[in-house]
Amino acid sequence: MTDSATQEIVRSRRAVLAAAAGGAAALAASAIGPATVAAAVGNMQTETDNATTAPTGVSNSTDGSDALFGNATGAGTGSKGTSGKGMGVVGTSADTSDPATNTSNAGVVGVAGDIGSIPSNVALTGVFGYSDASPDPNFGAAGVWGESDDLGVFGDGTVGVWGDGVIGVIGTAEDSTGIGVLAEINAAGAEALRVNGRAEFSRSGRTTISAGHSTKAVTLAGCTSSTLVLAVLSSNRSGRYVRAVVPASGKFTIYLNSTVSSSTGVTWIAFTNPSNHGG
Repeated sequence: MTDSATQEIVRSRRAVLAAAAGGAAALAASAIGPATVAAAVGNMQTETDNATTAPTGVSNSTDGSDALFGNATGAGTGSKGTSGKGMGVVGTSADTSDPATNTSNAGVVGVAGDIGSIPSNVALTGVFGYSDASPDPNFGAAGVWGESDDLGVFGDGTVGVWGDGVIGVIGTAEDSTGIGVLAEINAAGAEALRVNGRAEFSRSGRTTISAGHSTKAVTLAGCTSSTLVLAVLSSNRSGRYVRAVVPASGKFTIYLNSTVSSSTGVTWIAFTNPSNHGG
């Protein structure tokens, strides 16, 4: 047998031995496979609920880099937190030492629309909410929406609630016995309501009593015999004054002490009666 033929047989035998060794290694790996899989359970797995018996966290040591993010497609939820008895989601930004330069220390920032539209400084804010304006004139966008059968939104502080805008605060009652805005005091000497600046009351106005007359009936929706109506002359008429204002269903009548010789203005305002909440 030639040297080349001998070498070829040796190579072939080595290849067979290598293949056999590889098969044995694969068999051994297969045999210990379950132990390896069991160890991998400690790692986070995708597309499954990772059951744990202790907290699982993500800590990022790079300054300015996100620790964890969730992106969803379409109508999916980017991130969700639920709890049986505790808090579903807690957002904390701990450093409140320098709000002038640490401009992002807000506990939670919620945005519906373009996040680039939020103020450059949201410092010292527990919850900041922003929404782009609604393109539908029949639907109002809301930066923060609170809803409950009890308190929809509760504010507690030196200033409980501050409203700033074209209209600072709107209070609407949707029940016939409801109250749009209630102002009350819980401390002696406090003021339930203070108005700095102009005030407008829809149940107020001016009317005119014609020359030769001493009375004027004014139509007022919701007026009843319980309504409190005050009226004074808004024209200077010597010896003339408002003798009485008598409310009735849907109207009230102003009575002067005597007829006037020329057209005379009267200013009036109506209030609900606090004794029976009528009118």
